[in-house]
Amino acid sequence: MEKTILKTIGIFLILCLNLQYVNSQNFKELKVIKPNKGETKITAVNITPDNTKIICGFNNGEIVAYNVNTGESIYNVKRHRGSINSISFDKKGKYYITAGQDNTAVVWSINTGKQLKTYNNNADALFCAEFSPQGKHVLTAGNGQAINVWELVTTKRYRTLWGHKGKVSALKMSNDNVFVYSVSFDKTLRKWNLSKQLIIKKVTAHDNKITTLALSPNGKFVVTGAKDNTVKIWDAETLENIATMRGHMWHIKKVDVSPDSKYIVSSSVDNSFILWDASSHESVKKIEAHESAVLDVAFSKDGKYLVSCDENKIIIWETGFKPIKK
Repeated sequence: MEKTILKTIGIFLILCLNLQYVNSQNFKELKVIKPNKGETKITAVNITPDNTKIICGFNNGEIVAYNVNTGESIYNVKRHRGSINSISFDKKGKYYITAGQDNTAVVWSINTGKQLKTYNNNADALFCAEFSPQGKHVLTAGNGQAINVWELVTTKRYRTLWGHKGKVSALKMSNDNVFVYSVSFDKTLRKWNLSKQLIIKKVTAHDNKITTLALSPNGKFVVTGAKDNTVKIWDAETLENIATMRGHMWHIKKVDVSPDSKYIVSSSVDNSFILWDASSHESVKKIEAHESAVLDVAFSKDGKYLVSCDENKIIIWETGFKPIKK
């Protein structure tokens, strides 16, 4: 009986390892886009929810939309007067918002690139901007240490969350629109109640400045990355540390979670990005296809693709994962 149980466990582990191996082997480069803009450098990138376009931001404030299949430019727009620091989409897949070094966040039409709304953060550069899941608000943060919540339509300030002692580098809002998660150069991860404008929980999460944050689509865990070269997983409810993952040789630039919440991706100044198993916390695959720091990395909404960029090129990858229908 005991031998049978051990054999069953062994077969199960082999199947798990093989599944991981298959996913790793099926992960492949699909297309490389090289904007070739001279001194102008890429600073942020993302793939639209319908998988048709790559939205790319540059250090001169320019935004270019590229066709995923052909790599050709679809439209080119400019409103920001400095680097584009982040690109995020609304839940319905109609708009995207950019956070700029010029203290503004701008909402754009995905299909046309038309500028729709602008949110002015006065004297503070913005490093992150996100739509709330219900689509009624926009959240921004940056050098000013405060998180501002704006009414999407009127562009009026709705809430301000104070507490961080350093630059706020990233933020996410829970799917129920109740909580906000934020990370900062003050080394803390914080969970806020938006309506009450209160900190629910605060933890010193890393030994160095925290640069990035992602919330799992299932709402169960938060991922952070920092200049201490580590990626960490936290319980979304309690902010208790679940795992610390080491594999990068230098600072973490960006983290993201796959739509099924099974995989984590992290990019680094060490010119690589790593795919991690969110359950076992083990490295699935390390990709070293970039010649310089991997500044941004993101899964597509269905998990079929992943996009990464350094300052000179964008790479679109097929993950080999089963697409998620939403």
